[in-house]
Amino acid sequence: MLVQDKMTRVILGGTVVTGRSAQAPLPSHDVWLSGEKIVAIAPSGERSVPAECDVVDARHAIVMPGLIDSHRHLWQTTLRGMCSDMIAPEYRHQLREALVPFFRPQDVYAATLAGALELIDCGITTVLDWVHILNSPEHADASVAALQASGMRAVFAHSAPNDTDAPLWWSNSDRKHPSDVRRLRKKLSDDEALVTMAFAARAPQLVQRVVRVHDWHLARELGLRIATDGGIGGGLWGGRTYPIRLLQQDDLLWPGTVYIHCNNLAPDEYDLIAGTGGHISISPCAEMFVGFGMPATQNALSHGTRPALSTDSVIFVAGDMFGTMRSTLSSLRGMLGYEATLADKGVEPWDITTADILEMATARGAAALGLSDRTGTLEVGKSADIVLLNTRSVRLSPLNNPLSTIVLLATPADVETVLIAGKIVKKNGVLTNFDLNAVIDGVTKSRDWLVAKGGSQLGPAVKRRLADSGFDHL
Repeated sequence: MLVQDKMTRVILGGTVVTGRSAQAPLPSHDVWLSGEKIVAIAPSGERSVPAECDVVDARHAIVMPGLIDSHRHLWQTTLRGMCSDMIAPEYRHQLREALVPFFRPQDVYAATLAGALELIDCGITTVLDWVHILNSPEHADASVAALQASGMRAVFAHSAPNDTDAPLWWSNSDRKHPSDVRRLRKKLSDDEALVTMAFAARAPQLVQRVVRVHDWHLARELGLRIATDGGIGGGLWGGRTYPIRLLQQDDLLWPGTVYIHCNNLAPDEYDLIAGTGGHISISPCAEMFVGFGMPATQNALSHGTRPALSTDSVIFVAGDMFGTMRSTLSSLRGMLGYEATLADKGVEPWDITTADILEMATARGAAALGLSDRTGTLEVGKSADIVLLNTRSVRLSPLNNPLSTIVLLATPADVETVLIAGKIVKKNGVLTNFDLNAVIDGVTKSRDWLVAKGGSQLGPAVKRRLADSGFDHL
């Protein structure tokens, strides 16, 4: 702690989990803030509290880094739960092609804001919002405005439209990335801001070779990190496409690129990602639900890459990272146990622990998004993106193992306090600074308008689900 640092807030007496892989939890420690930065982590009582310093009582709390969702489609919040019993092609044909072209800019804003506040409520302080609803410049502006209004640390990942020409953008496409990305890059030119920008490239197998080359080089020209989605190694409904090999053909495997999903890649493709400084973002819950197969966790690890975690979309699954951490670990251990059984042998002691899974949900996410210097761990000099879990509850008491409590026991209901860049955005279990009824009303009215507009085009399975909620006119 430097002499010139003025202490503005202290988080007092908590069990501090820094997220640094080699550091054990620190019982009864204080976290000192000066503005938006962490300036000291010290045993409780070692320093006296200045009179003007705000005090957050954490004596019955785990103090941990904010969780990081490395891949989410916040504009889909309006469509929550509509496709939980569908495989990915059904979702595309029965819902996305029916309703999504009708999204107005105000619908994008309502969904993005509601989704961002959901993240904060669940203890997620940073998100990469992979935005493929950019049907006009106004849609893009609405998305950015909602992220900025939310107070989240967010990476706005600019992708393509989902309009009435969707097949022309998402299937053997000869359309280059929308040129409006240049305008947005000027708008989000400050790479140190709370809301920054990335390039959301369509999956290599979804576009023609000339488009891949153009789009990747456009991202480099604009100085944007690439995050590529669209079923990278996902389900095999169309057979294997070897997307990483497609990129290798034109020397497009660049350091820092985020490859999303990666379930069914060939072994050499995992090696190519690791060898070129790429990152893998997995969405275990969504991937298993929509038919992509088992998550790429073990394949990534065995080929030298520690994946980041993401939730993908609440169209299919819950949007909290606690469930995602549990799905990651349970699917990994379940697969290892299954393989051991097939080999007629017992399971070896676990190599991957709860500490490793927490790292995937924090530090690995920060690394994938290029934010390791700002967030992902609790360290002096980093931004105060901090979550407090209330351990004085029947769910989490007594506190015996802070790491397993976070990864295997905690739920969003246990998130008591959230700080982003030193600012309290959730306190005593309640989000601050927003009329939540107005936010919920906004996204509900948007849903009603979209269903009224495009409901006749919905597939039968979606219609049945909506009928269960009272939309009996479909």
